Amino acid sequence: MPPSALPDGDPAPSTGELPESALTDLASTDLGVYVHVPFCTVRCGYCDFNTYTLTELGGPGATIGVDTYADTALRELDLARSVLGPEAPQVSTVFVGGGTPTMLRSRDLVTVLDGIRDRFGLAPHAEVTTEANPDSVTP
Repeated sequence: MPPSALPDGDPAPSTGELPESALTDLASTDLGVYVHVPFCTVRCGYCDFNTYTLTELGGPGATIGVDTYADTALRELDLARSVLGPEAPQVSTVFVGGGTPTMLRSRDLVTVLDGIRDRFGLAPHAEVTTEANPDSVTP
C-alpha cells in the first residue's frame, strides 16, 4: 500500500510562525516540554536515538557541546516562547531524556529547568522527569 499523500503547504514554516489554527484555544491546552540531551559516555548497542559519545565529541574529557548545551537550550526556549506568544499555557510536564541527561553538570540541568519555569511557568502539580544512568547520579 503506498503512503498517503502529504498535505499541501509547509508543515514547518521557515518563518517560525504557527498557523492560527494551531494557536486556537492554546491557553487552555496542556503544554509538555521534552528536553533532549544527546550526550552519552558510550553508545548502547540497542540505541538508535540521536546521541553523541565523548569519543565522537573529541575523545576522553571532551566537552564540545556539553559545555554550551544549557545556553543553546535557553535559546530554543526563547524561540518556542516567541512562536507560542502570550497565550502559551503553563508547562504541565517536563521530560528530560537523551542520551544521558545526567552527563550534564547539575547546574546546567537547573539552568534549563529554571529557563522553562521563567519562560512559561510551571503548573502547580507539574510532573518533571529526568532519565539517568545509575553511574552518573548520587543518592
